Amino acid sequence: MDLIDQLQTLANRAEQASESLTNEEATKMALIAPFIQALGYDIFNPVEVKPEFSADLPGIKQGERVDYAILEDGHPKILVEAKPYTSDLRTAEMGQLSRYFQATKARIGILTNGRLFQFFSDLDDRNLMDQKPFAEIDLFDLRSAPIEQIKQMSKTMFDIDNLLSSAERLKYLRGVKEEIKAELSDPSDWFVREMAVRVHSAQRITGQLQEKFKPIVMDAIKAYINDRINERLSTAMEVEKSAAEAPVVEQAAEEESGGTVYTEEEKEGLYIVRAICAAEVDPMRLTERDTKTYCGIILDGNSRKYFMRMYFNATIKKIEIFDNAEPAIVHLESISDLYKHVDRIKNALRLKLA
Repeated sequence: MDLIDQLQTLANRAEQASESLTNEEATKMALIAPFIQALGYDIFNPVEVKPEFSADLPGIKQGERVDYAILEDGHPKILVEAKPYTSDLRTAEMGQLSRYFQATKARIGILTNGRLFQFFSDLDDRNLMDQKPFAEIDLFDLRSAPIEQIKQMSKTMFDIDNLLSSAERLKYLRGVKEEIKAELSDPSDWFVREMAVRVHSAQRITGQLQEKFKPIVMDAIKAYINDRINERLSTAMEVEKSAAEAPVVEQAAEEESGGTVYTEEEKEGLYIVRAICAAEVDPMRLTERDTKTYCGIILDGNSRKYFMRMYFNATIKKIEIFDNAEPAIVHLESISDLYKHVDRIKNALRLKLA
């Protein structure tokens, strides 16, 4: 089972059992320990996952214990600090996890209440935990989760250099997104002034002009966002219209003709695509439609809702993704390379869901 499937299972459990998660221990057993297990670590082996790991800071703090330490060669590489399910992590005190960074050689820390998982490192100063997380997973919003980067923390993929490189990029990407969101929601004086300088004919941008210009900037932002939404809707409608108008007789004849073999590689491809799309739809809504030349993947058994095709019968394997992006056909070295095209596959599915 892929990580996204296991996280979806945890999300279902959190939703069903939320009223019973009344303390930290219940949260750890129901959600946090299974999350660690989903990353491939044996939670029942204290050589690999040590509960209540001693993290004393000599001369400063004694008796400190981290809830879980994921170990490698006897040393912690990931620290996990648990909070009760009802805790608000955005206002939670992080001093304890921060002290663990100073007391151990770990470079990755996880602060979690079982639903929200925040991932920290020491990108700014070695052995001093950053103030802000470089990534975050909300079990109730897996669509926004950086799953591929989180997989780098798994037992089979863990490489601290690659992980820190990804963490640094995620950190700045997250920071820029937050700043853009803030500007779009409530433009700063700097942004309003910059827009006025670029488009207004005045020789000097006074405070009065800037104040007058702010609602114009806000309306322009809203108009641009609406235009983009309408463009996407229009594109989706055109794709659906083209699919409806396209002749399906030849395709149906090919699909129903003899000689097709649903291979193990095609089955594996379907399972991977289902895992990739599990946060979008019920995986069982995605089925195969096998032909002599390709194996298509469709939504709800509707032949007009193809969103990708797998060409696995030839020596060179390739897939065709109907997401309106180029190139439509991409080559694969192995079936697992499907994971390199997660975003495009999801986008193709979303066009059929629109």
